[in-house]
Amino acid sequence: MKTLFYLKGNSFWKSQTERLKESFPDDVFVFTTDQDSAEIPDADIIVGGGVVPSALIEQAQKLKLFIVPFVGVNHLPLDMLRKKGVLVANSHGNNNSVAERALAMILAFYGKIITYHEDLKRGKWHGFWVGQGLEDTWESIMGKSCSIIGAGEIGKSLAGMLKSFNCSVTGFKKHRVNEVPPGYNEMVYDFFKAVEKSEIIVNILPLTRETENIFSEEVLQRMRGKVFVNVGRGGTVDEKALFEALRNGVLKGAAIDTWYTYPENGKTTGYPSRYPFHELSNVVLSPHTAGFTRQASAENIRQAFNNLESYLKSGSVINRVDVNSGY
Repeated sequence: MKTLFYLKGNSFWKSQTERLKESFPDDVFVFTTDQDSAEIPDADIIVGGGVVPSALIEQAQKLKLFIVPFVGVNHLPLDMLRKKGVLVANSHGNNNSVAERALAMILAFYGKIITYHEDLKRGKWHGFWVGQGLEDTWESIMGKSCSIIGAGEIGKSLAGMLKSFNCSVTGFKKHRVNEVPPGYNEMVYDFFKAVEKSEIIVNILPLTRETENIFSEEVLQRMRGKVFVNVGRGGTVDEKALFEALRNGVLKGAAIDTWYTYPENGKTTGYPSRYPFHELSNVVLSPHTAGFTRQASAENIRQAFNNLESYLKSGSVINRVDVNSGY
């Protein structure tokens, strides 16, 4: 069987591949970043991240399995993979990092970390030591209510972290579970109920046909006084409606890691939206790095190889993606 790594591959990738070669000496493992490579047509398995051209999938006539070394798969030509009967697997190694980033942004918003940092750089003080009252201080999240929309592995990690602050945590899932997972106070299956339950709303939904703009203008207008955190996908939230809800004070605030516009290839600058979110004082901005840590990257690669090794041994994978639902 032939495995094609459609990526550059650092020393960790290479070392893990050498380990597999020892276990599967009759199999072939190759690396390429050329979408027209002669290695593609007879590849049984492709491991790849980043943008995957449809032409690559078309060329891979023997393709049986596509492995993504992270959780999101909305960048893949899923319709084409489904029609070709290709199995898709992903990695969930960034769970703790994304959860930690979500919590950090929540704390930054309520704690006014960024505002106070910038003010003190200019010599401006707040609070008790300059004779100001409680209207000029930060707010604790102790005991606050939080709804996690998309209560998967990331949500499970975040729920556990929030319990350290004695938060009441509600989870939203599409499919019912037999028991409430650790960290949650309850699990609900009605999207609107989940949104209405809490002050802090954390979106961890993947982008699918079903979730696109699920946070519509109507939903956002019903979130008066709430804080919205997005570590899911930008496309799950109506861009204009979110900006207007923040600018007009419907939402108390937001902390956003996943966006709408990204810098062009080779560039490192560019605003994250057609709308000036960066001019709003009630938003914490983050450049889509929640799942991009050394720890998460290493664990994602390990899980990718676990999927690969499992398939080479048994024909099945550990983390299978439902190509019909897109997650």
